[in-house]
Amino acid sequence: MKFTLRQLEFFIALAQTKQISKAASRCHISQSSMTVAMRNLEEALNSQLFLRQPKGIQLTAGGERFLLHAQKIISDSQHAIEDLQYQPELTRGEITIGIAKTLSAYLLPAIISEVEQHFPLMTLRFVEGDPAELIERLHHKTLAFALVLTSNISHDSGLEIETFIRSQRRLWVSQGHPLLNLPAVKLADIANVAFIMLDTDKYPDVICEHWQAKGGRPNIIFTTTSFEAVRSLVAKGKGVTILSDLVYRPWSLEGLRVMRKTIEDSSTYMDVGAVALKGKPLAESDRMVLDYLRGIIIRLDDHA
Repeated sequence: MKFTLRQLEFFIALAQTKQISKAASRCHISQSSMTVAMRNLEEALNSQLFLRQPKGIQLTAGGERFLLHAQKIISDSQHAIEDLQYQPELTRGEITIGIAKTLSAYLLPAIISEVEQHFPLMTLRFVEGDPAELIERLHHKTLAFALVLTSNISHDSGLEIETFIRSQRRLWVSQGHPLLNLPAVKLADIANVAFIMLDTDKYPDVICEHWQAKGGRPNIIFTTTSFEAVRSLVAKGKGVTILSDLVYRPWSLEGLRVMRKTIEDSSTYMDVGAVALKGKPLAESDRMVLDYLRGIIIRLDDHA
């Protein structure tokens, strides 16, 4: 069984775009070359990765599992190259960074070790809080900056707000859920389905206001602050939810599958970025940490 990194890059592009033509365009190759590469990859693995459909492709359960490994292999290979050129930042100092609860739950475990390794001589402190708490701490100058959902921040004239990424929100359902059989899912199709609500960073207000603007409302049966509780309940078929691609994981802690599907008449996004005080330039060391965090977050979004 042999495959190349290039085949894995093609596979990831196809898994993300769901169409041969779009994946080929992204990878700057012909459609026929993309088709041949994917056929060869399936033969090398002796497994079917895709289901060919009239409007595109869908990953098989095995393809979904292999996608996680493929993304890790590509990420690890990139890190290996970067590591050859790696020079730890020797800047000294201390920095306190605010972080929104949603990002603390998902993002912090994924980035903390890498950031500390890159800045070994700096003391990095992260403080979790609600948007209002983080903004207040910024004004009291106890934070250098805060990583937040910029879509939830009031655009105060005294704040400098930068959005790094826009992560689209999609429907999450269990494998085999009837909604997956619909050619196109709309909010009205979800209205009577049990809905699991994640209660962090004003998300209930955001999604309910959006839903009401469309003339309906979610059928909320359970509310929790735990991402893993939402993921597990959805995977067990106890309800559905709508969350962003950035926080999506295809498997629950119990090893059950979570599927996602675009909602045709609902386009909402979780904007992620940083907020700092306007007119108060960051110290050079603080700016370097912010620049590094920006790069990590963009990279994680690319792999979402």
